Amino acid sequence: MKKSYFLGFAASLILLTIAFLFRDRLSDFKSLGLLGIFLINLLGNATLFLPAPAIASVVAGGLLYPAILVALAASFGASLGDMIGFFLGISGKALFIKNHHKWYMFLHDIFKKYGSFIIFIVALIPNPFFDVIGILAGVFSFSFYRFFIPLFLGRLIRNLLLAYFGVFLK
Repeated sequence: MKKSYFLGFAASLILLTIAFLFRDRLSDFKSLGLLGIFLINLLGNATLFLPAPAIASVVAGGLLYPAILVALAASFGASLGDMIGFFLGISGKALFIKNHHKWYMFLHDIFKKYGSFIIFIVALIPNPFFDVIGILAGVFSFSFYRFFIPLFLGRLIRNLLLAYFGVFLK
């Protein structure tokens, strides 16, 4: 494995470990306002395959702050947190291709045609599977922008709906 891939993989694992270790302390960020919402969503989405209370922070934020600001803070934090899976995919690409060539070709063809749409839809719908999509986008060498833009837009629409639900609860 190339040295740069190893360093990227190691850095991603370190960030993932930090997010995992501090996942129970997410509620401590409540007192930080919009910055807290950003941090809760950043750390909540940086933990691979583990649920975190990030969605609740968006609804609660809608009770206290303008919905658009809550949605922007949460979406930016969540999108940055979701980049962990993307970087793991980039750094682990050689392993995936070597051991799973048939699956790689099948999924690569689907992602080549529909990747941005898949990223957008899966980011829009709350689900635990987005981490797999991020890893695959990295494995298939999506550019940062081709991954981040549909991810951010999907998260933004979802978080706007959640924040406005919080406004509705007032």
